[in-house]
Amino acid sequence: MPINFSLQIHPMKHLFRITPAVWMLILSPSMWSQTTIESSDLPQGGTTYPIVNTTVLDFNLLNLAGADVTWDFSNLIALVDAPITPSPMSEASITASIAFNSPFNSAYQCDFFLPTVFPDLGIDLGIPLDGFNNFYQTDNDYYAIAGIGLSSAGFDLPVPYDDIDEFFPLPFSFGESFSSTGSFALDLTGILGYWLDQTREVTADAWGTLILPSGDYDVLRIRTELSAVDSVYIEQLGEPFVIDREQVIYQWWANGHGFPLLEVTTTSGIPSWATFQDLGTPNGIESHEGDDRLELYPNPAEAGSSITWNVNAQNWKFLDSSGRTLDEGMGNDMHLPSDLPSGVYFIVVDGQSSRLLIQ
Repeated sequence: MPINFSLQIHPMKHLFRITPAVWMLILSPSMWSQTTIESSDLPQGGTTYPIVNTTVLDFNLLNLAGADVTWDFSNLIALVDAPITPSPMSEASITASIAFNSPFNSAYQCDFFLPTVFPDLGIDLGIPLDGFNNFYQTDNDYYAIAGIGLSSAGFDLPVPYDDIDEFFPLPFSFGESFSSTGSFALDLTGILGYWLDQTREVTADAWGTLILPSGDYDVLRIRTELSAVDSVYIEQLGEPFVIDREQVIYQWWANGHGFPLLEVTTTSGIPSWATFQDLGTPNGIESHEGDDRLELYPNPAEAGSSITWNVNAQNWKFLDSSGRTLDEGMGNDMHLPSDLPSGVYFIVVDGQSSRLLIQ
């Protein structure tokens, strides 16, 4: 069966404004000590960032905003390593390079890509999904996602966003706010339709000092209100269904660190996901180089399959994204449960950890 996809073009809409308070701050000496986020502060392809999952206990710290704020998160505990290494566009597939790395299509020129997980739709789609990537822009006027890439049975399908999803403009400083929309349409005729429409309301609402277990950092805090609608049509079910997502995302950015030093996502006001960069303790990928670096095969993997790794292990653990141990043993292989939901998991082998994507 041929695989086709269609894109419904929506005009890009975004609004960028500077509040009156900013003009007053321009004349204030305190303005000089603030953090401004530029392209060089965003993720760089081929660099590993020591991100770990955590749990935020003091919700009140999220509400601190304004000038010269101190956020004391020194009691955060690293639950599980989740290091991220953006892939440079030189490693993209041929079809993805044409869509997202062509000098003839500057609007969609991307700088790196990251693997992600295709949403678990609770049904066998009838096609193997080997990979799912997001393609990012960092060197244009905005930090943005320009498209996705879907891999199935050796075929790579790039899908540009109809309306590119801008996170925030570059550079971005305290007091500035930004509105944007984003959308894409994935239509695998006769199999699956997946459409995304979303809006962002973004404000650089604070600057000051972030205290992490590893030390103190000068940061810019960016608050994002995300409202998204996922529309899904599966041929086997015959009826489309819609998923509404309302989230508030808090990010603490510092110069030169690639990803936020701390990121907290809330749903209905309750933190549902949190990560921070563990800069004081090297993660497994950074502390083991060359042949000793932990690699999983295959990755992504499917539930019910077997995986192996290149480190002769005395002990290993299999963890979910919250750090809960699902299985453990000895050796350098394991069999994944057949009923394992799609998502992000971790294999910890003799102190090293590596992220495993289950499709």
